[in-house]
Amino acid sequence: MPDKTRGAGLKVLVIDDEPGVCNTLTVLLGEEGFEVLGASSGEYGIGIARENNPDIILLDIEMPGMAGPKVCRILKEDPATAEIPIVFLTGKLNLDAMEVTLDGVAQGYIMKPFSQFDLLDKIDEVLDLSV
Repeated sequence: MPDKTRGAGLKVLVIDDEPGVCNTLTVLLGEEGFEVLGASSGEYGIGIARENNPDIILLDIEMPGMAGPKVCRILKEDPATAEIPIVFLTGKLNLDAMEVTLDGVAQGYIMKPFSQFDLLDKIDEVLDLSV
């Protein structure tokens, strides 16, 4: 049975153009007590991040329009969102995403398909949650 208090009071913003990924993460993280916000594009995600100040952002690397690494850089250059931890979601690592991650701009990545446990472990690690 999930621990309903794990994410209590914490907001997660999921920026991913794949509705199935967004739906899966909304259900999974919602069951863990997180408030989940969703955006289907990088541009929309930037606006949601600025308006809602989430505790963590899960960001797809490859999206049409504005790709994840560019979204990450924009968010990190904006004082209103610069401190929000970002974790990439990816089916494959590209060099741009690796560079952003290794430069310490993003707090890491999770490979798709991901397991529930790997996802929650990464969120726990980044947010320093003791579960």
